[in-house]
Amino acid sequence: MEKIYKLDELSYDEINAVLTHKWFLSEKACYDVGIEFALDDWYKNHSKKWRDEKMKADFEAQKAEIEKHKWFLSQKLGYDVGMQQSAVDWIKNGYAEAWRNKSGPYCKIEVKKEEKKEEKK
Repeated sequence: MEKIYKLDELSYDEINAVLTHKWFLSEKACYDVGIEFALDDWYKNHSKKWRDEKMKADFEAQKAEIEKHKWFLSQKLGYDVGMQQSAVDWIKNGYAEAWRNKSGPYCKIEVKKEEKKEEKK
C-alpha cells in the first residue's frame, strides 16, 4: 500500500515549497493539478533534494547568526569568547529558538527582507 502524504505532516517552509511546486506543475499542465497530486509528486521527486538544500542553507544562516552573537558577546565580556561558548550562549538565551521560529528580533529581520523585496518591484 502506497503512503498518502498529508500537509499537516509538513513544516511551514515545506508547505510553501509544495505550493510553489503545485504552481509550477499547474502552469506546465495548463490546469490546476490539485494539492494532492502536487504533494505526492513533491514527496516522491523533490523533497529529498529540497530538504538537503534547506539544511545546508539553514546551517549557513545559523552559523552566521552565531558569529554575530559571538561578536556582541565578546564585546560585552571584553574578550574573544570563541565559537563554542557563543553557540552555547546563543542556545541557552533563547536566540536559537527565536531564530527557528522567526520570532523575537528575527521576526523583524524577516519583515525587513520582505519590505526590501517589495521595494525592488
